[in-house]
Amino acid sequence: MQLRTAAASALLVTALLGGAYELAAQDKAPVKQDTAQPAAAAKSDAAKSDAAAAPDAKDAPAEGDAATGTPADGTAAADADQGIFPMELKSPIDSPLPPLAEGQTANADFAYGIFQRGWYLTALAFATPLAENGDHNAQTLMGVMHETGMGIQEDKTKAAEWYQLAVTGGDTAAAMQLGQLYLLGTGVPQDKKKAADLFEIASKANIPSAIYNLAILYQEGEGRPYNEEKARELLKQAAELNDEEAQYTLALSFIEGYGGITDERQGAYWMGRSARRGNPSAQVYYGILRFQGKGVEPDEKEAADWFERAASAGNPVAMNRLARVYAYGRGRDLDPVSAAAWHLVARTMGVSDLELDGFVGSLDEATQAEARKKAQEFAPTLMAPTIDESKGSP
Repeated sequence: MQLRTAAASALLVTALLGGAYELAAQDKAPVKQDTAQPAAAAKSDAAKSDAAAAPDAKDAPAEGDAATGTPADGTAAADADQGIFPMELKSPIDSPLPPLAEGQTANADFAYGIFQRGWYLTALAFATPLAENGDHNAQTLMGVMHETGMGIQEDKTKAAEWYQLAVTGGDTAAAMQLGQLYLLGTGVPQDKKKAADLFEIASKANIPSAIYNLAILYQEGEGRPYNEEKARELLKQAAELNDEEAQYTLALSFIEGYGGITDERQGAYWMGRSARRGNPSAQVYYGILRFQGKGVEPDEKEAADWFERAASAGNPVAMNRLARVYAYGRGRDLDPVSAAAWHLVARTMGVSDLELDGFVGSLDEATQAEARKKAQEFAPTLMAPTIDESKGSP
């Protein structure tokens, strides 16, 4: 399994403030132009798709008009909107700096609040003296800003230095972030044992990502001695904190018998929980378990529903499974056009299936043309460059 790696700001805003920050362009440092919020975790979809592929899945109100009295011209519509939105709406860019309450002194929480609104340079100005005076929360924020380049020039080494100061002061979120730098050797020499030590500190604060990473290090025998039992214990801890990746990995450990322990019912239970939290790989695998009746009652219709959810999220293995569902009428009515369309998209994304190639090739030209058109509707950016309507069978 893959260890989880995360950008600093995404974790810290979630762990310390519980919300996503807004972007305010007028206070953004010119040193970093990319304003996209960093992803919470970089996961290997390819690896999980391979794992999920292993089992065989064969076995709005109407628009207004004059009759209803709805305003037709722009001015009237704007006046009508005032009844719905009586207050002027402002973007984060137009929002003023949040004021300090009377008698309030700027602290790390205030600096975090400013950072969350996208006032990076102002947050830096408030956080710097606090951090230099030993405030470990402010030191963590300084680490975030140096790691991500928000408000100051990106510098992973300085980020690590600030995180280390914060860890010394007892900040568990900083331990998580510094652990990931040591895990990857970013800004510091790679040291998986030190990374594991830091994840262990963060795990005591019930940070799911730290618990998950520590479990994987035990599972792989890196930074910690190989111990499948300990790994499963930690995975269960993170899974019970509703970490969908830990739920997925824990399910695999039961289904595939890691450490010699196989329990299909437990595996199906945790796979279903991960699927319900939106993990596409878990949705594919849970669909396969439902289809085959492994660890759970068989239900081909529900299996098809899970394949469709994951396929719509862009998972090519799910697209392949859904194509088979439509091709053979298992869980869905027979639909050659949908079967061929999903197969074309899955094949474009790298999932080949000789049996479905033959199925598509057996369709008449009109059905193939309709399938190509539907495939383009599913994924125009994928299919448009590769489909030549003048050709016959794909």
